[in-house]
Amino acid sequence: MMSKVLVMESTYDTCHEAVEQAFSTFPIDMAGKKVAIKTNALKASDPDRQAMTTHYKLVKAVVQKVETLKPCQIVVGDSVGTESYGNSEYVFQISRQKEAAGAYYQNLNRRMTVVQMEEPFERKVALLRDVMEADVYISVPKMKTHGLTMISGAMKNNYGLLAGAQKSWFHYYSGDPKRFARVIVELFRMRPPDLVIMDAILAMEGYGPASPETRWVNKILAATDAAALDTVEAKIVGFTVDDVPYLTIARELGLGETNLNSIEVIGRASTIQEYHRPVPPESSFRYKAGVGNGWTNREFYRTRVAYRPIFSAEKCDQQCKACVDACPSGALTREPGAPVIDSEKCMLCSACKESCVHEAVRFEPDERIMSLLKE
Repeated sequence: MMSKVLVMESTYDTCHEAVEQAFSTFPIDMAGKKVAIKTNALKASDPDRQAMTTHYKLVKAVVQKVETLKPCQIVVGDSVGTESYGNSEYVFQISRQKEAAGAYYQNLNRRMTVVQMEEPFERKVALLRDVMEADVYISVPKMKTHGLTMISGAMKNNYGLLAGAQKSWFHYYSGDPKRFARVIVELFRMRPPDLVIMDAILAMEGYGPASPETRWVNKILAATDAAALDTVEAKIVGFTVDDVPYLTIARELGLGETNLNSIEVIGRASTIQEYHRPVPPESSFRYKAGVGNGWTNREFYRTRVAYRPIFSAEKCDQQCKACVDACPSGALTREPGAPVIDSEKCMLCSACKESCVHEAVRFEPDERIMSLLKE
């Protein structure tokens, strides 16, 4: 059967109509099932002026539609990006996604499941349990161009299954764009979404993932085939599949349709010629991005790979074990005064800080680990 991508003209005030059309075109039985809605919540930003997070009005429209389908449980959340590790709830508040999700918002970073990755690294990773174990997974990404991956779309949104500085670990050790693209593909394969509804109304252009540049595209894209949706997104911003490393790997592995001639596009998906597209990065893995000082390189991620939690004995509640219980790797031990960490076991997931309601946890680079990491 030919893959289908719905491209709908929309605004934030009318996005509920596009959401209705998406669910009508791609019906999913959700009655009595657990539904996870994963957004894009990169960092704390104003969603009406910047394109760094899924817009709250689209999140609200998706939640309200899912409610009518009578699932037994709905959870809404994401893991945040590099500059916001451990502060997911704050990001959701500022982006207004928490408001949009209402009672369904959950800090998904407090519940992890450990999964073995085989390619391109043999490594255990801590992923968002509520998404991995959901009966139905709806991905609601933001249309972005990206300084490393060229686009950030449906497949790339699965990179957010990784919590905390695990993201930095893969950036640091990947070493080149193609290997990093394989990481994206492998995380996508671990739990492909059942439905993707992309916010392409106010889109990001330039050197994402946190570029200040925006463009009104005024569209919402929807599909059950994430690779096909990303192929159409790439066309709209002016890329081919060959320009996007993770789409070329998806094509090689047969993970969805990446041939535009084999995708049924419902709606207008013409290329925006003046879209500010990033120039492909060099093999040094140093690429321009709208984060930090404007450039991202191994040194940028080095301190984050060395992050370890520091516990304040003064603020720590001696009766509380939330951080210990949340740790997926058993790296924490409850001791008098404050928990003790085994740095070698730490998976960098930030679940301890996300779980602490006493503000007793902060992240600082471990100097011993820093000394072992190459600059």
